[in-house]
Amino acid sequence: MHTKSYVTKKIIYGNPSQVPIKYDNALNIGYGIDNNYVQPMGVSMASIVINNPKKKIIFHVFIDCIDKNNKEKLKQFAIDNKTIIIIYLIDTKIFNDFSYTNHFSKATYNRLLMPQILENVLDKIIYIDADVQCFGKLDEIFTISLANKLAAVVPDIKVVRQRQIAFLQLKNAVYFNAGFMYINVPMWNKENISEKTMKVAFENRDRFNWQDQDALNVVLDGKCMYLDKRYDYLLDLKYKTVSIPENAVFVHYVGRYKPWDKWCLNPLRNKFLDIEKISLWKNTPLSKPNSYKTMKRMGYSNMIYGNYLTGIHWYLKYSFTKIKCLICKSIIRKNIDNI
Repeated sequence: MHTKSYVTKKIIYGNPSQVPIKYDNALNIGYGIDNNYVQPMGVSMASIVINNPKKKIIFHVFIDCIDKNNKEKLKQFAIDNKTIIIIYLIDTKIFNDFSYTNHFSKATYNRLLMPQILENVLDKIIYIDADVQCFGKLDEIFTISLANKLAAVVPDIKVVRQRQIAFLQLKNAVYFNAGFMYINVPMWNKENISEKTMKVAFENRDRFNWQDQDALNVVLDGKCMYLDKRYDYLLDLKYKTVSIPENAVFVHYVGRYKPWDKWCLNPLRNKFLDIEKISLWKNTPLSKPNSYKTMKRMGYSNMIYGNYLTGIHWYLKYSFTKIKCLICKSIIRKNIDNI
C-alpha cells in the first residue's frame, strides 16, 4: 500500500514567482485536518507567520474535503503573507475501519500519510495539530539535528505519561503527545513507520484510548529525540490556574475547552482571539453549546468564574436536554426491539 495513491488532488496557493517550489530553503509545516478545523488552523498559520517574519514558509495541509469559502481564505492568506500553501485532498476510505469519534475524527490519521506523500520532496517537516498556536521563532527547531532519530517529540503531561506508559508497556518509559512532531522524512519512510503505525492502530482500534497517538508511541518507542515542553506546551483552558511560560514556542490547546468555544471563559483564550482578530478568520463566531455535554461545560465555566445565575441556567438546560435525549434513545430502542 502506497499512501500517495490516496491523494485525489493537489492544490497550490502562493506567489507564482515561487514556483518551482524550493522546499529546502523554507520552513515546512504540516497539518492534518478536516474542513471543520480550517479556522483554527488558519489562526495557527497566522501566528507562525507573525512570529517568523521574513522567513520562507510552506504550509502542507492534508484534508479530505474543503469548502469554497475556506479555499478562498487560504488562497488569500498565501498571497497576503508571501507564503505557499499546498492542499493535499485525501481519500480517507483507507481509514473507514479505524476507530474515531466526534472529538477525534478520521482526519487525525492524515498525519500518518504525510511523510510518505512527501517522500523525495523534502527531508524534514514539523507536524502540528490545528489547535497549536505559535508564540516564538522556529529557527532553533529546524537547526536540531535528528541524526539517527525518526522524529523529535515532546513528552506528554505527567499523569498521562504514567498511565499510558503502563497501559502500552513502553520499554523506553516515555509517552509523547503527537500534536507536535519534527519528522525525519527519509528515515521515517525507510523504516515504513506509516504502515507499521496504521497496522498497530487498526489492530487495537477498540482498545487504544488515544487512537493513532498510542500507535505512534508503540511504534516509535525509543526511536525519538525528546524536546523540552516549551516546544509543545500543553494548555487545558478548563482550569483557572494555568499559565503560559514566557519561552513557549508552541502552545497546544488540549482538552475540550478550546479558545474558539463559547464555554471557554479562561482569559488566556484572548491569546488566540487576538491573532484571530487580525487574520482572515476575524469575526468568526464562537462555537455555541449545541449538545447536553457542551451545555454542561458552559455551566461549569460560568460557575468557576463566578457567573452563578448563568451557570445554574446552563446546568438546568444541560439536565433537561440530557433527560430528553435519554428518553428518545429509550423509545427508539423499544421500537427496534418490537420490530
